Amino acid sequence: MEWRPKQPTRWNRQCTFILRQILPKLELGTASFVSSEEESEFERLLQFYWVTGFPIQMPYTDVQSVIDAVYQTGIHCSEFPQTEFALAVYIHPYPNNIL
Repeated sequence: MEWRPKQPTRWNRQCTFILRQILPKLELGTASFVSSEEESEFERLLQFYWVTGFPIQMPYTDVQSVIDAVYQTGIHCSEFPQTEFALAVYIHPYPNNIL
């Protein structure tokens, strides 16, 4: 499926890396587990980029349901030519192998 047929999809790997570090810690229920270094890196990104985004918290059933949830947000519809995307996914396991 081609989500952006008329525009290239550019990925901001630095932002993705930072989000991957932060997401598991946020799942613990408090931002105090996020190190000041990680917080500083993210704040540095905010100085240079206009960031639009949100978490999607949902039960995991399969990959396609996650893809559908992201598509439903319409975040890919940006018309700004310099748009860069970042994506990070964290699935927190619960007891009894519940995802």
